[in-house]
Amino acid sequence: MGQPDEMLVMVRVADRGGFTAAAEDVGLTPSAVAKLVSRLEQRLGVRLLNRTTRRVTLTAEGERYVARARKILADIDECEADVMAQGAAPRGELRVACATGVGFTTIVNALPRFRERYPDVRIEFAIGSRRIDLVENQIDVAIRLGALPDSSFVARKLATFRRIVCAAPTYLANAPRLETPDDLLHHECLFASTSADLDLWPFKDGVRTRRIKVNSRYTFDDGMACYLASLAGVGIIRLSDEQAARALKVGRLVPVLEEAHVSEAVQLHAVVPHGRQSSPKVRAFIDFLAEAYEQEGWR
Repeated sequence: MGQPDEMLVMVRVADRGGFTAAAEDVGLTPSAVAKLVSRLEQRLGVRLLNRTTRRVTLTAEGERYVARARKILADIDECEADVMAQGAAPRGELRVACATGVGFTTIVNALPRFRERYPDVRIEFAIGSRRIDLVENQIDVAIRLGALPDSSFVARKLATFRRIVCAAPTYLANAPRLETPDDLLHHECLFASTSADLDLWPFKDGVRTRRIKVNSRYTFDDGMACYLASLAGVGIIRLSDEQAARALKVGRLVPVLEEAHVSEAVQLHAVVPHGRQSSPKVRAFIDFLAEAYEQEGWR
């Protein structure tokens, strides 16, 4: 087994936290994986892992080794993908991470067209409100909203959304007066708890912007849960025009405080770990999403 293979095994052990799980990934026995790591440690003259009866953890030297190994393996993957991409048809399993809220509606509605265009691509969605480690979870593409942290990942903008404040007519029919932004303090305002600033709603205050801290007796850790609660008449919600479009068209939601609300723009990106952007299935999926967001009627 060559050095790239040793690197791959070592990275898998670090990601999976043990020899048995890593062995399943690389097609070896747990004892073979353990012996391979021991030989690697002997050759390097350092201990890479701290071993216990229940799990293994990286030493400081192991962390440095795995970090460099990830970059080397990503470069190898990118090199091979560049060659294979020439004329290769998209196929295989694609792992996509995204939240159930902003942007997901367009993705779901576009899936039948994607299946028709790329029948050999299977998609596994990792759904959740909180961001996950793309490398550790072997994610090919992540759909992320808002500012992106500095990283070695490759990002492509898919769409720009704008926030709106709205509520179901059933809620407004029995709610307190709502004429000014300050009236929101007497209303149920729905927001996800996944970010510290989602309960700060911006409104015009002369030439300035004033943020009102809204509140509710209900707490959700998922954007889609907030959306469904708003449709049920639980409270007022601030969400993207993409997510609200269909409900607004049929009257299940209506805009409120339109003249006072500051409709901030927020960008949606496709984020790809370094080395996977040349994969035919990844490129096909991202190109398709960019096309789908451009064509959707919510604009």
